[in-house]
Amino acid sequence: MFGPARRTWVLGGGGARGASQVGVLQALFEAGVEAPAAIVGTSVGALNGASIAAYPSLAGTMMLREVWLSRQAAAVFQAHPLGVIISGLRRDHLSMMPQANVRRLIDRAESLTGMTTFEQLRVPLSVVATDMNAGKPAVFRSGDLTPALLASTAIPGLFPAVRINEREHLDGGVVDNTPLNTAVEDGSKDVLAISLMGGGEYEQSPANIPELIARTLQLSLHHQMLSDYERLRQRARIVVLCPITAPTATWVMKREHVEAVIEASRAAMADLLRRRGPKLFRHSGIHYLPLS
Repeated sequence: MFGPARRTWVLGGGGARGASQVGVLQALFEAGVEAPAAIVGTSVGALNGASIAAYPSLAGTMMLREVWLSRQAAAVFQAHPLGVIISGLRRDHLSMMPQANVRRLIDRAESLTGMTTFEQLRVPLSVVATDMNAGKPAVFRSGDLTPALLASTAIPGLFPAVRINEREHLDGGVVDNTPLNTAVEDGSKDVLAISLMGGGEYEQSPANIPELIARTLQLSLHHQMLSDYERLRQRARIVVLCPITAPTATWVMKREHVEAVIEASRAAMADLLRRRGPKLFRHSGIHYLPLS
């Protein structure tokens, strides 16, 4: 159905919204879309990208789906109440949750793929984090996967910074949540991105502080992506897929919710592919995927 392509796949960040990325990936492979020539990922997109880079196929996506439905995934945003209180009282402690929560999830993913270094992957992977010392993106492409993935997924305030080569790193979404820049600067002329911060046009007003923070962050990161797209689409063909999830979906990791999001995004992407077919990838464009 879809002819060969040498596309770079760009997988954006968004916490638990990454479940919708899994559904979109599944629909792409089920439709016979050509596997990526390279992958660039930020935050949860880096975690998802590592599994697809290991096995760039429907089988790899099903492995990734298993990771998302695991008990390790359900526990990512869980912390012992006493630990949260103590963290809040310590002036030198800048995170509410232990790094171990994310590390266990990364370990689970790596145990399924059997690959722990960039060099073992079947498709080149670039992992984007934020170099807090330099205030700019840090891109990892070689060596051990675990420290790079921990750095890229270290959400500020939730998980501790990761020290690599004497520098402190946090979530790549701080500086480049949908890293179109990295793909184009690396020379890609054909980019397929799955950006996770798209929201409904008429979202309800936030009812509390967490919802307000989630909504403003969503808007900020989505408009950053739109600005990058407009600036870069003269240099490459860029197709962006945006599954639409609620702002608070960023941290909901209950198994039944995750499974529902995966299935809804898979169905929405399959419907788009049925309607547009190969034409979808012939021209740059941004496509929003409402999830039923």
